[in-house]
Amino acid sequence: MSARNEWMAIRHLSAVGIGTARLVGGGVRGRNPARLESFVVTEDLGDTVSLEEMTKPWRDAPPDPAFKRRLIREVADIARRMHRSGLNHRDFYLCHFRRERHGDRICLIDLHRAQIRARTPQRWIVKDLSGLYFSSLTIGLTRRDLYRFMTAYAGRPLRDLLARDARFWRRVERKAFRLFRKLNGVDPPSAGGG
Repeated sequence: MSARNEWMAIRHLSAVGIGTARLVGGGVRGRNPARLESFVVTEDLGDTVSLEEMTKPWRDAPPDPAFKRRLIREVADIARRMHRSGLNHRDFYLCHFRRERHGDRICLIDLHRAQIRARTPQRWIVKDLSGLYFSSLTIGLTRRDLYRFMTAYAGRPLRDLLARDARFWRRVERKAFRLFRKLNGVDPPSAGGG
């Protein structure tokens, strides 16, 4: 797979207003597709931390509730805008979100497997969202936090989501749980109350 894919995804996300690494340059060497060598160069994101690193201590040391709610809404907004724009990430995990340590900017990185179409097929949306859910299963999110993400992502009230989209969200959950079991050999921790 050539670096052109990442270059296209960076340009696409930038065009729809989703933070990502700023493209500086790139190149390709060769003509034979099997032997192509390619690269992209991006600006340094500066002093950032992955959301995976940032949220790791949350189970034992929960963050400020207002901060957690805001971060959930921001990640849901990025996911919604990305999917509505026709892009799916394919490696959509907390580790691929970078947040400024001394600011609020969040960037989405590692776009080399991203796919861009006029409309994102539901199976790829389920894959992305289940990957994100999988990567957050051990950080101590509550059932309410999950509902908060769902309503922010869909832009509709929870009652409407549970009535009309329950099957979709069950697919996301089942896929996330299957991946967790496969990689950890145990069932994932359940979301608590509150």
